[in-house]
Amino acid sequence: MSDRVAVMYLGQIVEVAGRDDLYSRPRHPYTKALQSAIPVPDPDEADRRTRTVLGGDVPSPIDPPRGCRFHPRCPKAQTRCAEEMPVLEPRLGDSFGHRVACHFPLADREELPGAPPPKVTNVASLGGPAVPMRGGDHSAIPWDTP
Repeated sequence: MSDRVAVMYLGQIVEVAGRDDLYSRPRHPYTKALQSAIPVPDPDEADRRTRTVLGGDVPSPIDPPRGCRFHPRCPKAQTRCAEEMPVLEPRLGDSFGHRVACHFPLADREELPGAPPPKVTNVASLGGPAVPMRGGDHSAIPWDTP
């Protein structure tokens, strides 16, 4: 589909790289958090992975925070992040094609604090009447949940 990917947060590019490079070596904490939200089709693999859950509220794009726009939610944020906007440039020895706007980019295979994936509840056990839906048998999906 694409050879290069740009990741944006509050209207600014925070990371841009070749597709394979971005997915294998994300440098911006927001990119890493987004990747942890990608669904995995293998239930066993999904149970083993750690999801990065960002704290705080998304700041207003009309009145973004000073410095790095991601700093209020970033688990790696330090004082410098709140004071100075990071430049979109190669970091940690990356090529010019992989640029990140972060004062404290992620090293290869560095993990962010995360939370275990939410356990999926059998929707039939939630109660409520089953509702037929177009496109197949969806009788286990309740109309309303407690």
